[in-house]
Amino acid sequence: MKKILIITYYYKHKNAMASVRAIKLAKFFAAQGHDVTVLTSNQIDTWTKDYLTPEPSSVICEIYAPQHRRWTLIRKYLAHRKRAGEARQAAQAVVQTQAAPAEQAAKKSLKARLRSYLGWLFYFNLAKQEDICMYKGLKAEFKRQKLGAFDTVIATYPTYGAFLTGIWLKKRNYCNRFIADFRDPLYNPGFRSVKAEADYDKRCLAKVMKSADKVVCVSEGIAEGIAELHPKEKSKLFIITNGFDSDDVKSSESDVRFAEGKIHFVYTGTLYHGKRCVDMLAQVLEELIKGGDITRDSFAFEYAGPDFEELLVQLSAYGLENTAVNHGFVSREQAIALQKAADALLLLTWNESNYRGVVPGKLYEYMAIGNVPIIALVTGDVAQSEVALKIKETSSGIACEQANMAADKATLKQYLKQMFAGNNDFSNTAEKYNYQNIAKQYLELM
Repeated sequence: MKKILIITYYYKHKNAMASVRAIKLAKFFAAQGHDVTVLTSNQIDTWTKDYLTPEPSSVICEIYAPQHRRWTLIRKYLAHRKRAGEARQAAQAVVQTQAAPAEQAAKKSLKARLRSYLGWLFYFNLAKQEDICMYKGLKAEFKRQKLGAFDTVIATYPTYGAFLTGIWLKKRNYCNRFIADFRDPLYNPGFRSVKAEADYDKRCLAKVMKSADKVVCVSEGIAEGIAELHPKEKSKLFIITNGFDSDDVKSSESDVRFAEGKIHFVYTGTLYHGKRCVDMLAQVLEELIKGGDITRDSFAFEYAGPDFEELLVQLSAYGLENTAVNHGFVSREQAIALQKAADALLLLTWNESNYRGVVPGKLYEYMAIGNVPIIALVTGDVAQSEVALKIKETSSGIACEQANMAADKATLKQYLKQMFAGNNDFSNTAEKYNYQNIAKQYLELM
């Protein structure tokens, strides 16, 4: 029996896809007879939109560290800034209507540049403080609980605060083995446009690579990106993907019923300000409508998440905005219920030269449904994405890549024709990605 500590920011109390990996690793480590402790933080983050009251586990020691006092003060200041900013905008709107256009432009140019820089500096340092406060809170709770030593400590990203805690435990001999787990890349040039931010991420990554005994990545792309920066540490790198839990599908709500006589495309999640998009599918549907193969009322986009307005913008370019149905922000159980009722599950992602290896956890969640095909739409300039390869490997659907647009678009059109005609053969051989098997891989690595 191994004594294992999992350190994570996202766990049962946060309704986010980032929570799933930690939850499932803990569940299946414990199911295989190991002594599992999870140390997480009640610190309110800047991403999660829905906080939950978790049910405690009888076989896992789950510790929720209180929010650090510094972060509480920062959040109060942020709330004050928000109120002051809204009042200032209202006042400026009145003043601007009275000023001459030329005078407005001159003042705006200078003030806007200064305000932009100060705003960037503030939020850049705010992100650092979020990590530091999380680390301080987790460390304090570890000491307060007198948790003692572990065989293995797994710190999973996001955020860097989890890694800082793992590094602290390793240095003080609280563990025999420290594993850094990258659900997402820490250094991510595809999302960093300012050199200072990228340099900071590189320094953080270097510190993790120096301290960790082993480094686990959920995709080849993330592992390759780390290896390029730290070739001497390549032997530390291992790939253990995300996965699915069949119990989630069995236990979720099953009373969702869509209108009959339509194909229902389901997408549950965020659109990342348009970085995830439905353009490729919308183009093909528009062509099928114009060609008389289908009608505009023969399908619907069933959407659950915070970005419905963005979806409408994307669909309106093809005159399909009226096909979208908004289910709002839902629980994970409700999202799975929508997925089970779908005719096709949309997976929206990207694969770019400066940000490759993006394999959303949602892919595996979709695989768990089992009897609903996945349609993956992959933007970016690099073909043969890991998402496309995994869908082909498991026979779980079809992938259309922007980097291979001509051929994939023709394939997608034929696939949709068969789907609307009710003739698609479908099989799913994704059992290797069951979290029960993923946990076994992890235990072998330990």
